Amino acid sequence: MCFVIKSKMFRIMKNPIYYIGIIAMLVFVYMECGKYLKINYFSDDSHIKPLDEALVGEADVMDGYIPMTEEERFDDGLLKLRKDLVETIGMDESQVEQFCINARKMEMRDAIDYLQKEYPFVADVSLYFYVGEGKKFGSVTEVNEYIKDALSREDYMDYMGRKYADYLGTIFAFFCLILYPFYFSSDSKKEIYELLHTKPISGRKYILSQALGSILIGLSAVLVITLVFQGIILFNKDRFDFTVNTMRIWKYTLWCLTPSIVYVSAVFLLLSNVFKSPFAAIPLIFVQIFFSNAGVKNVEGIFEYMHRPGAIFVRYPELFFETKMADQFYIYQIGLLALAALAVMLAIVLWEKKRV
Repeated sequence: MCFVIKSKMFRIMKNPIYYIGIIAMLVFVYMECGKYLKINYFSDDSHIKPLDEALVGEADVMDGYIPMTEEERFDDGLLKLRKDLVETIGMDESQVEQFCINARKMEMRDAIDYLQKEYPFVADVSLYFYVGEGKKFGSVTEVNEYIKDALSREDYMDYMGRKYADYLGTIFAFFCLILYPFYFSSDSKKEIYELLHTKPISGRKYILSQALGSILIGLSAVLVITLVFQGIILFNKDRFDFTVNTMRIWKYTLWCLTPSIVYVSAVFLLLSNVFKSPFAAIPLIFVQIFFSNAGVKNVEGIFEYMHRPGAIFVRYPELFFETKMADQFYIYQIGLLALAALAVMLAIVLWEKKRV
């Protein structure tokens, strides 16, 4: 088994695409996560200034933007609706104002239903309240209190770890579509495939060595990227006004990325044995990438991202300090590992049946 694992890993490590991929992923992750290294307490108002409206979408706490409260979001939605009704549609301002006054006396969900009934020609009133940035430019006091409250709940690296796992997990899924065809292609050529079926090695050992080798080659790439990124954070550690436990990034590397690597490698292994070509796995993994990144309707009927069973990576698109694990996170990730184990067992059975 060790010989097979070593030979397969060395073969991949001789391929420059492997190293190009690692560098590309590291650059991508740093470009996306590097901005969060600027998060710190603000000393005075001169350090934060409102951004142009076109840039607010990407703004976060390091830019002085924090989430609105539900009351603030309600008022903001009413203001936008009132503006459209009066300035765009041309309705009577006093009449619209009266309806808004009535709506303010209700809970937001009831107010939305009330306004939808009064203005049926508006396609979906709820979009004014639930769709949009949902953030505001805060004062130094508001932003600092927001940061302090967030850090009282979790360490800075818990939030950074989730953002890191989000971006690396997404790009790594695409990297696997390039990496694993190279890894499994040598055993897919007709001559080598037939030769391997006549070797005095048990199907269980050979398939397990294939699985372990593919997992290790993927984890090695993640290990290098994580070590470098952890080093970058350590280099910047002294500039933070709060404690930073850089080791916590490994929690998210373990739970968010490892199950994905194990699952994807198992799928490539199984389908390579079924179709004698690793390329057969690409459409399935691509569909799962799309599924993992797709949104679902929440209770308000608005599309948002949600971690679901079968997702091969975990997204955290919220504001930095608003990220959190789904309630069923660990169950879903363990389920992914269980599916991977099932795929490996099926590959073993298939190998033994086809063995000469």
